[in-house]
Amino acid sequence: DELDLVRGSQIGMVFQNAASSLNPTFTIGYQVAEVLQVHLGLRRAQARLEAETWLERAGLPGLAGAYPHRLSGGQAQRAMIAIALAPGPKLLVADEPTSALDVTLQSQILDLIRRLTAEQRTSVMLITHDLGVIANMAERVGVMYEGRVVEEAPVRQLFARPSHPFTQQLIASIDLTRGDRGSRV
Repeated sequence: DELDLVRGSQIGMVFQNAASSLNPTFTIGYQVAEVLQVHLGLRRAQARLEAETWLERAGLPGLAGAYPHRLSGGQAQRAMIAIALAPGPKLLVADEPTSALDVTLQSQILDLIRRLTAEQRTSVMLITHDLGVIANMAERVGVMYEGRVVEEAPVRQLFARPSHPFTQQLIASIDLTRGDRGSRV
């Protein structure tokens, strides 16, 4: 019960595979409206209107009546972002939010996260292996190795002077001759 009080209203979550995180039996509009009813106490009609607004803000105008199987990968991720941010959480945890998307969609999703969280003054914890995403999105970075944080630093400092051997290997693995700042390791 205590965790339910924090989920949604305090912490929003965007998972790696949005399509499997959406309930296939409900429209995306219903799913956004549901979090608004549960976490903000909105009545059904008001929640539906607010859900449509959130879907528009997420780049999904007119899709409130769509079922998840009708959405592309990028659209499903946008729907998950709307669901996670609609209740106005203080923190958004995004776990590999762009891993299943092509490069163009990755950029659009990251821009959407950046824009909506800035508008709401929501902090973002981004979990990713993509060093390009880290360089582009993060202010501070924590590097994990074998389940433990082994290094933490401002992003520029980490890329300029990594201190842990694992971090050094990660950064060395980037092929800068190809401009490949987003290599997966």
